[in-house]
Amino acid sequence: MGWKHDIRRAPAVRDRGTEADLQARIFAGNRVWVVGDVHGHLGTLRALIHRLKLEEEDRVVLLGDLIDRGPDSAGVVEYIREHPQIHAIKGNHEQMAIQSLQATNIELNHVWMSKGGASTWGSYIVAAKGDLHRAKLTFAEDCAWLADLPSHIVLDDWRLVHAGYNPKIDLDAQDEKSLLWIRRAFFKHDEAIDEKRCILFGHTPTKKFKRIGQIAHSKISLNDGRPSWIAMDTCAYNQESPGIAAYDLTTGNTVRQKTLKSEHWWLKTESREAPVAEFFGLAELRRRARKVVAAREKARRRLAMAGVSHRVKAPVSFRIVKRKLPLVEETIPASGIQSQDSVIYRV
Repeated sequence: MGWKHDIRRAPAVRDRGTEADLQARIFAGNRVWVVGDVHGHLGTLRALIHRLKLEEEDRVVLLGDLIDRGPDSAGVVEYIREHPQIHAIKGNHEQMAIQSLQATNIELNHVWMSKGGASTWGSYIVAAKGDLHRAKLTFAEDCAWLADLPSHIVLDDWRLVHAGYNPKIDLDAQDEKSLLWIRRAFFKHDEAIDEKRCILFGHTPTKKFKRIGQIAHSKISLNDGRPSWIAMDTCAYNQESPGIAAYDLTTGNTVRQKTLKSEHWWLKTESREAPVAEFFGLAELRRRARKVVAAREKARRRLAMAGVSHRVKAPVSFRIVKRKLPLVEETIPASGIQSQDSVIYRV
């Protein structure tokens, strides 16, 4: 039985307070941006947020799958938790990670490890600089936060969800498993799931809709002319045109951020996740240590080429003043007292 079938069919969870806050901001004309799957690409997410040029009353909603695959899932979670303008909903990768937290213990499920979890766990080891106890504590705290994320967000004209909705189940009776895992049964449905609301979702890369690197729209329209759904997962680790996209619910504008070249991890490995997954981060720590040693050696060689020894202390500073007497006195004054008119005063 697959891992996703082991997830309990718990009722879908909403955060009414967050929904009311977002709806009020839309009414006020503030921007509410919706962002697709990030998958551990912290640098690219930060670059996208920078490009959005958020004003104080603007907000961002991430559609789940914050973690796994990419090089810094721990950093992504920390960034989102500390950013006052970012909200998030739960994705299937968060759900798998949460299953690793058993009471006060952490049991890393081998299925989650094979689906991108190894890179996430490795990123926590790297963030803790190899301190396993510290890594476990941080991961446990983050899992508790992830577990409290809503399954979806419902607004007057929009539905924000990670994977989609089961067309065979009433919208008010949906279970969390469907919202986090469903694919074809949702986006292949021949009618609008919600006749009044456009559904924004991630989970399924838009290359499935032949829109590589771009958001995709349903061919089925609502009564107001909007598409019945908009697919947001432009895939941050696509071989072709990787990136993350944001859609503004207020204006309908789209901003796309290409994955930073520093996060093109798939060029360095044949695995389906970043090299930080190797030996759960220990290989990455070793690589970083080697880089530090190499940088120090390079600096030492440059100093040697310049004729400067790294052992020499910083040069002494001097203050030059106007010369009143010869640099060298041939005789000592008869009084036996040296003149106060010095040539060079040492500072």
